[in-house]
Amino acid sequence: MKKGVIILIAILVIAVIGVVGYVFVLPNIAGNTNDTSFVYVEKVSDILTGFVFTSNRYNAIVETQETVAIEAEMDKKIKTTFVSAGDVVKKGDKLFEYDVDEMKITLDQYKLDIEQYASEIKSYNEQIDSLEKERKNATANQQLNLTNQIESLKLEIKKAEYAQQTTQRNIEKMERSIKNSVITSTTDGSVLSVNDPNAKGYVMITSSGDYRVKAIVNEVNISSIEDGANVIIRSRVSEDITWRGTISKIDTAHPITNASNSTMGGMGGTGASEETSTTKYPVYIDLVSSDGLMVGQHVTVEIDNGLGDEEKKEGMWLYDYYICDVDSSPYVWAESSNGTLEKRSVVLGEYDENSFKYEIKSGLTEDDSIAFPESTFTEGMIATHNIEDVPVKAEEGEEIVAEDGIENGVDVADEQISSEGE
Repeated sequence: MKKGVIILIAILVIAVIGVVGYVFVLPNIAGNTNDTSFVYVEKVSDILTGFVFTSNRYNAIVETQETVAIEAEMDKKIKTTFVSAGDVVKKGDKLFEYDVDEMKITLDQYKLDIEQYASEIKSYNEQIDSLEKERKNATANQQLNLTNQIESLKLEIKKAEYAQQTTQRNIEKMERSIKNSVITSTTDGSVLSVNDPNAKGYVMITSSGDYRVKAIVNEVNISSIEDGANVIIRSRVSEDITWRGTISKIDTAHPITNASNSTMGGMGGTGASEETSTTKYPVYIDLVSSDGLMVGQHVTVEIDNGLGDEEKKEGMWLYDYYICDVDSSPYVWAESSNGTLEKRSVVLGEYDENSFKYEIKSGLTEDDSIAFPESTFTEGMIATHNIEDVPVKAEEGEEIVAEDGIENGVDVADEQISSEGE
């Protein structure tokens, strides 16, 4: 009897050890840690200022207006150049002039050729008239010979007429060239450089006027950018300092491949990684006013969806999607003092239907950190401020490809994650 009890106890101990090993030891040996224990949190102050998870904010730089290249025709000789680097020009001002002396000589020769072709055609027609009269009284053999002569003359007329038409087109082209021998500026601005006539862009002019802003947009977001869209430009020193503008050009014809974010950043503005390997495109913005801006100044650009004009309210106003159980016991998922996730009760005030925000009366400060609510959250999960700590999860048997770009406003690297075989 005692022996049976001892055996039973031993079996129970082995079972307990097996359960503990299955739950705690085996996952660590296999490398299958509990990924769901990490939850990304962000400071309330960052959420309120909008610098985190802003999907339509792009890093940009202030630059001078567009540089215009005035080309010189390769087959023409430059006679006089009227400008030099640093000169200020107006639209219509003379830049350079082609040498048309040889053109004029050639033009006179073309006109003589036209007269000669006309004379030849007249002579051929007179010969045809004479041969046709002769053919009426000729014998059969003579008529055949005369007919061949007439057809040959008609062919010569067609050749002369074709040459006459070609020469006439050359005359018209040359007359236009002579008339337009003086090349003028197409814009107001300053002459940046005067180069070799055979080089691309003989005279380079930087357009005058207000500055423009050049934003760099990642390939993931470029399709959401529209030409003519209104934008808000914000100072990187203080987001309360703003300028307005309109997208004037989306330059998808000149992609920036493997561009570094070290100076301009990628897309999504702040929160972007230092360098990505995706293709980016320049987007140009014309400013309503450039007062207070400097060439080379770094700014951020965002699409103006109307929220930029939101009236500043007193107190703390938080987006409603951060708040759970609004109608009963409102709370947010917040980081506790020991770095874990907890349900933090909050007292709500008014609700703004235009901005979808609740006034937070108490329970939360700008120094606190909160998470975007998920149904899988439980208290005690580890709070992290590094998005890379939170792995991407896939359904069983499914592969997830994280595109190089911004996910929820944060850069992520290209990777494939599979729930099987890892």
